Amino acid sequence: MKKLATLLTVFIGLFIMTGCQSNQNDQASSKASTQATSEVAKSSALIKLTDSDKEITSKTVTYKSGDSLLVILKANFEVKERDGFITSIDGHAQDESQNKYWTFTINGKMGEKGAGETTLDNDDQVVFNLGVFK
Repeated sequence: MKKLATLLTVFIGLFIMTGCQSNQNDQASSKASTQATSEVAKSSALIKLTDSDKEITSKTVTYKSGDSLLVILKANFEVKERDGFITSIDGHAQDESQNKYWTFTINGKMGEKGAGETTLDNDDQVVFNLGVFK
């Protein structure tokens, strides 16, 4: 009878130790996965603001991959918009009476969609220009 009790005690002890070890491994694996995801998800871009092709400001920004250009812009500048169109960035406002509006290029190419529908690649260069629209 004592042998059975001893054997049962050893079995329960091993069972408990195995369960604790598995939980520690799961926690470590989860933490490593979260760190790897956050490191991979960061990208950067250079954003310049110009007024009639004269530089106002320039900064390198970091963002989460997949964010729209508008989200990135709003996170780093004071932005006003109306009906999906950017009307002012950092206090520099469009002037409809002079046909002066915000447009943007990415790596020298005119944006084909609105800033809210555009995503960037890592190390893109974006120029927002407040100029006469023809």
